[in-house]
Formats: sequence, C-alpha cells, structure tokens
Amino acid sequence: MEYLYHYTSLETLALILKNKTICFNNLLYVDDIEEAETQDMGKFGKLIYVSCWTEDSEESIPLWNLYTPNMHGVRIRMPRFPFKKYRFNKGDFYLTEDIETYIDFKKIYKEDKASIVSSEPHLEKIEYTDDQDKLFPKIITESCEKAVEKYLCAKDINDILENKNELSFSFSLKDIGRYKRLNWAFQKEWRYIISISPMGLKEMNPTSFEKQKELIRRIQDTVSEPPYKQLFLEINDVALDEIEIIFGPRMSEAEKIMAVALIKEYCPQAVYKESALKIR
Repeated sequence: MEYLYHYTSLETLALILKNKTICFNNLLYVDDIEEAETQDMGKFGKLIYVSCWTEDSEESIPLWNLYTPNMHGVRIRMPRFPFKKYRFNKGDFYLTEDIETYIDFKKIYKEDKASIVSSEPHLEKIEYTDDQDKLFPKIITESCEKAVEKYLCAKDINDILENKNELSFSFSLKDIGRYKRLNWAFQKEWRYIISISPMGLKEMNPTSFEKQKELIRRIQDTVSEPPYKQLFLEINDVALDEIEIIFGPRMSEAEKIMAVALIKEYCPQAVYKESALKIR
C-alpha cells in the first residue's frame, strides 16, 4: 500500500496546504463516541490522538457524505508517512541517543504539556469487530490496580525499593484506537496514532519520586481535559509534491475556482481533478 486517502472540507484543505500540517484529533472528539472508552479506566483514550485515512483508492459515497459537507469537499491522496523528519542528538531534550523522529521535540519541550516518544506516530489498520473486550480494552490488571494503590500510598522511594516486587505495574495503550464496530467496516480505515504521557519533559525532568506519583495520578485522571485537543505534524516537501486532490461530486464551479487558487498558491506541484462520480 503506497498511498492513503483522506476526505475533508475545502476549509480544511486550505489549512493543510497553507500550514503544511496534518491534524491529529483526540479520541474524545472523533465521530465514534465510544472510542475513548475502556473497561476499567473510563475515557482513557484521551491520551490518544489519531489521523484517520482509508486504503480504498475507489471513491466512496459514504465517506464523501460523512466527511465532506454534502459532498462539497475534497479527497486527498498522500504517500504513507508524509511527515517531516527531525534529527536530534543524544543529550538534547533528555534523549539517551541520537534519533530521527516525526515529532518536533523542540516544540513539545517548549509547550511542556505532554511527552511523546520518538517512535510516534505509528500506523495501524483498523480491525472491525463486535468483540467487547477489543472495543473496550482493559488497561490495567487487577493485581496492578493494587500495586498502583500501594505506590501512591508510599511515603518515599525507600518504600518502593523495599517492596518493588509487589509494586510492578504498567498502563497499556496499545489496544486503544485500533478497533471499531463492524458497522464501520465500509471505511477500510488506517490510522496514524500518537500516544502521549500527560506530563511535559521540562516538568518531568529531573525525575523524582513525587513527580512519578503525580504522573500516575494524571494518568488515572480520565475526567479532566486532555493536554491538547489536537496535535499537528508537519508534512515533508516530497509528500506535498506527490499530493493528489479530487474535487467533491457536488462542488460548485466557484468552490473549484477557490480550490485551484489554493493549490496554485501553496502547492503548485499538486495534481487535481474532478470526481469520477456523477451525483446531482
């Protein structure tokens, strides 16, 4: 699979081309309102951000209807992983090695709202299922729940070291945002997914016992607002050169003129064309 496709409005196309960015929405705000829910941690999906695409190269009437205003939007085709790469050296932003990443650590560090690992985003093919355990995954085991409680009650690091075998636990985000009900199977969806930690790099470092406890409290807090409503990743120049834009089946001539003007202003290499669908 060389390309992925994204249906959106003319207004959003303008933002994509002008800003040269792709938006990742928090799972709290996607169209399927169940997606942020888990079995045991409430709306734990607020720590997940997604950009949703489809693998279907054929135009989809349902997707035109769902994601463009009355089919007056556009469909964008871009190569896989169209994001700009950054290079950072060992020691920068507390990194333990030289890295290449799609995450602008300089920006994330300055904002200090959250932490993101350098391997993000990852790309997942959505699995469609009615299995409740997949749709609403369990984030932490029963034994781990007790370990978390004991950890938060610990008075200092010595309590942790003395009882480290009893206080081993982890929160798993790997199954969140990867499953949707069978009703959505027509989307043939792929997603870029970013998982975050709700504590900034500046705030987290240097680490301390109290900061670790505060981080766990924030992870458990599924009621407050997420650090970001949306995240944005920059598009690399090669991907912009390869972009293809199809005009929605019901776009007016005036809307097409505006779309062409946007393309010529911000992305003159782009290929654009009419929809193959003829819909009144």
